[in-house]
Amino acid sequence: MIDNYITNLQHADPEVRYEAAQELGKLGDARAVDALVAVLLDADDKVQYAAVSSLLKIGDSRAAEPLIASLIDNLESRVWGLMKLNIGMRLRHGLLDLLPRGDNMLLAKLHMALGDAPLDAHQRAFFTRALGRAGDRAEIEPLMSTLRHASDDVRVAAVEALGWIGDAGVSGMLLTLLHDRNDQVREVSVEALGRLGDPRAVDRIIAMLDDRSEWVRRAAAVALGALGDQRALDPLGRALHDENEMVQDAAFEAIKQLSTDHYTTVL
Repeated sequence: MIDNYITNLQHADPEVRYEAAQELGKLGDARAVDALVAVLLDADDKVQYAAVSSLLKIGDSRAAEPLIASLIDNLESRVWGLMKLNIGMRLRHGLLDLLPRGDNMLLAKLHMALGDAPLDAHQRAFFTRALGRAGDRAEIEPLMSTLRHASDDVRVAAVEALGWIGDAGVSGMLLTLLHDRNDQVREVSVEALGRLGDPRAVDRIIAMLDDRSEWVRRAAAVALGALGDQRALDPLGRALHDENEMVQDAAFEAIKQLSTDHYTTVL
């Protein structure tokens, strides 16, 4: 069956190619990766989208570099049009999750796109996040430079990318961003500090439980649970009475996490 679908990817009728690409994704067989990669730039937009979607379903990292290359080569594609929408979140996250760390060819393409390609803010933000997923500490300097970008979407992406790289050396910069004017920049900075696990950030994150944004306050509660510092218990207890239920829930979960960690340590 899989051989028939692979053969049909070369059919003259785009509807046949589209159906074949869809069915190969349902099968989830890695033998279809090369054939699906070959139609990423198919003349038909629907076939392109089906190939991307199916490669993400199969989840083979061999498809990561060709997928990124196809996005760079076709900045006006229907796939990009969907990825820029809220409903494109599955595509964006699926592709980011697929990216292997340390692939030099992939990193070279990302740097090329961010340096030379005529990207809009959505595209630049996506490739910036991809750099954080695929790169290591060698990418810290270019990402730090991106924090000065005019677009808040791109700045948010750079902060997320720095958090994914996971180097504690960026904690100082992230701490300065806790005073940023943009709510989402503050939110993702708190999240990144929680992932980095730097104990020096605890007091500053506790202060963020009083931020004007409920999303920042929620992120602070989650980060404090991850950091595991017992000093956060009383402030989190006060956050149980936050005006926002989402913050209350996050504080409750963080308190449970801290209490469990403390109990386990004592034992």
